[in-house]
Amino acid sequence: MICDRCGVREAELLQSHSGKRLCKECFLSDVQERVEIEAKRLNLLRASKVLIAVSGGKDSLVLADTLAKVIDPKRIIAFNIVEGIQGYNREGQVRELNGYLRDLGIELISTSFKGSLGFSLDEMVRSSGERGLKIAACTFCGGFRRKLINQAGRDVNADLVATGHNLDDEVQTIIINLLRGDVKRIMRFGESPLKLSDRFVMRVKPLRRIYEWETTMYAYIKGFKFQEVECPYISMKPTMRAKVRELMYELEAKSPGFLLRILDNFDEMGDSAKKESRLGNLPVCKICGEPTSFGRDYCKNCELLMAAGLMEQRETRVK
Repeated sequence: MICDRCGVREAELLQSHSGKRLCKECFLSDVQERVEIEAKRLNLLRASKVLIAVSGGKDSLVLADTLAKVIDPKRIIAFNIVEGIQGYNREGQVRELNGYLRDLGIELISTSFKGSLGFSLDEMVRSSGERGLKIAACTFCGGFRRKLINQAGRDVNADLVATGHNLDDEVQTIIINLLRGDVKRIMRFGESPLKLSDRFVMRVKPLRRIYEWETTMYAYIKGFKFQEVECPYISMKPTMRAKVRELMYELEAKSPGFLLRILDNFDEMGDSAKKESRLGNLPVCKICGEPTSFGRDYCKNCELLMAAGLMEQRETRVK
């Protein structure tokens, strides 16, 4: 079977959502071109400085590789966070990541939950469990990762922060928030999310129309060495996201392009809702000074630390 794009090389991949059979070279070019289109739409090419969040996983490596082809790598700063998960975060992975980014000409800066917050993710989960709280590790991890990424974006004076969320991630988030009835949170996502505070650096997702299987194949074809082991917290206790993911895969298999259609419809509804939105600037947390939700004195992150008894431990250490 000949590649539908170049008409010369042997096709090795079937792009189900488009129906095209592609050779490896044309598949890579297709992904790169779609990322470039999204990057232009998100004004990434005009930014003087872009912070990219990199974990060392396939998505962040594909993000760095594709953006470095359309943006001067000197205008990109990569940011890595070590959450502190035993057997999952390894120093060797950070070294490999640093070497790869250095070859691309991208600077890497790093931090850790332990160094920035005073506690590793394992310590947060353990402390909350000792208090009989049923707080998922993902609740701690997601909130604090977003906080540290935003802080890093401010620290380096980035115009935009780019994350490696792919199409599957985006649609999972949409469905989860719909199931929870969280309309306000839905409005914060999308192609052009609302910016409700001057302390927020606008976040963009150049891979949001690239399937996860495509980022995986891109990484394998390019020969990237990336962490393939799933976070042990997800394996130990499957989250709503994991359950939604399985349902999504079934629907996509039955109707190729389903995920793209969901995203496109959501973007249209989100744009309409944002035009009618009259939300003002978010208030700030009385403890950390970061933005929090309307009607709340403390941000979710500080509330989690207080509930787990970690805020008291941190104050005792300072004294």
